[in-house]
Order: sequence, then structure tokens, then C-alpha cells
Amino acid sequence: MKLQIIAALLLTADMAAANASYTSLTLPSLNADIRTWTDGSSYNGLFPGTQTFNGVPFQLAVDGDGNTAFHNSQIDIPVNIFGVTQAFTLINTAFGADGANVGYVSFSGSSGDVYTVDLIEGQNVRDHYDGAFTNAINGVDAIPAFSAGSGRARLDQQIFNLPAAFANQTLLSIRFHSNQQGLAGEPFIAAATVAAVPLPSAVWLFGTVLAGGIGWAKRRG
Repeated sequence: MKLQIIAALLLTADMAAANASYTSLTLPSLNADIRTWTDGSSYNGLFPGTQTFNGVPFQLAVDGDGNTAFHNSQIDIPVNIFGVTQAFTLINTAFGADGANVGYVSFSGSSGDVYTVDLIEGQNVRDHYDGAFTNAINGVDAIPAFSAGSGRARLDQQIFNLPAAFANQTLLSIRFHSNQQGLAGEPFIAAATVAAVPLPSAVWLFGTVLAGGIGWAKRRG
């Protein structure tokens, strides 16, 4: 009986994950217009607007000064959403040398948990332009999102699977930080989105499975 209840709870978790809802975040500040960079005109059709890459919606914005991304500094992106299980970003760099640690993305929860992932050239981040600098990503937690073609501009999508503790607290903010490495890589972020399991849905599913398991056990007794 215990094994069947455990299996049912695992199924509940899978169903809850399938019901996860996306929230596209607003970057509080922009300081660069990547449309003016090498082959940047390829981005013209993306900004401003909601674009979906690999099934994930992103809000791509243009501010009053015509900026489209936040580049080579530090920014805290407000989230304030309960139960976030995954986060997604559009991050690339200007320039880039394989293996260089060019910054990090950090997640802060309401229970004090902090989860940090380094941005490493050639692994989860690369130059925005398919040219002389770093051109590889690992294809696991960083995948192509937009490409204008070989030898052209591109955007990549990072996938962050947050530790289990974040499912039971509010994700307060996401910090994007650049180590300002110059030609080794200057990262920029163009958008961020989070996925959370709606609390009422998760609780209802858990309660239904638990009640069913208890009833089954009573019938067996």
C-alpha cells in the first residue's frame, strides 16, 4: 500500500509540473540596444513584443531610450511568485573566450534560500554573433532560441531547474551579474520568464491522492 501511495504522489508531482504556468518578467532597467550591434538589425522583428522560444514565452521590451537589453552590470529582477520550479532567460555576450566565467544568475527565495549559477563561455552562454568568438553552448541548460542563420546574430535560452526547496516558498528576485571580463565576455540579458505550479492545483491534487490512499488502506484493514 505504501508503494502505491508513493507512486500516486509522484504522479501528482508530474501532473502539477505539467500544469505549471509561465510568467514573463519585466526587466526593471535596460541600458543597451542590441539592435545596433553586429548584425543587430536581425533583432528588429523581435522587439518589442512577446516571443515564444522552445515553448516558453518571453517579453522583449524597448525602453524610452530605445534600449532592448541590460548589459555588463548587475540588476535585480523582481519576481514575487510562489512555487517557482524553473526559470528561463535570454542571455548572450558581446565577445567571449571559451571557459571564461563572465557572470552569474542568482535566485533568492523568501525562506532564505539562494541558488546561483555561473555563466561560463562555451557552456551556458556564448557570443550573440556567430563569428570569431565563442560559438558553443552545451545544449542542455542552454539551447538556441533565435538565429538569423549561419554567421549571423542569435539569442540563446538558459534553463534553470531550481532546487526543490523553492517550490515551497516565494521566489523574491533574480539577480543578473556581469564580471565585466571585456573581450573574454560581457553578458547581457534580454528577457526572463519563470514557471510555477499553481498552489491551489498542487494542494488539491495532493489532497485527492492522499485521501484516496487512506480510503484504500481502510478498506484493506
